Amino acid sequence: MAKQGFALLELLLVLGVFGVLLALGLPLLSPNRLALDQAARSLAAQVTRARLEAIRQNAFAGVHLFTEGAGGYAVFVDRDGDWGYDPGEEVQLVRFGQGEWARVRLDLGQSTLGNLPLLFDPRGVPAKPIAATLALASGNAIRRVVVSQQGRPRVE
Repeated sequence: MAKQGFALLELLLVLGVFGVLLALGLPLLSPNRLALDQAARSLAAQVTRARLEAIRQNAFAGVHLFTEGAGGYAVFVDRDGDWGYDPGEEVQLVRFGQGEWARVRLDLGQSTLGNLPLLFDPRGVPAKPIAATLALASGNAIRRVVVSQQGRPRVE
C-alpha cells in the first residue's frame, strides 16, 4: 500500500526554508524602511518637478534643503531673482520627522551637498554645476538621492 502525505523530515525542511525566507524578507517590509523608500522616491521626483517648473514658468526654480530638526525641503520658483529660496516662493514644502515621514530624517553626515540650492535655469539646465548626494535615514537604513551634473536624480 502506497503512503500518502509528507514525511516529518520533508515537512521540517519546508518549514525551515520558509522561516529563512521570512527572516530575510521581513526587514524589507518594516514601516521604517517603507517610509524611507517613499521619502527618497518623493525627493527624487521633486528634483525633477523643480526642473519642470523652471521650464513651465520660464524662471529659475529649485530645491532648497532645510537642515534644522529632522530636515526637509522646499520646491520653489525664484521670483525675486536672487538665485535662492525665500519664504513665500515655495511650490511645495516637506518636513521630515512629522506626518507620514515621522520616521525619516535628513542625514547630513552621509550627504554631499555640493552647490545648494539645487537650482535650474528657465531652460531646465542646472544654473550651477550640481553634485549632490542627499541621504535620508530611518533607524539603521539609509537611502541616497544622487543628483547628477545634468540635474537628473536617482535613488540608491
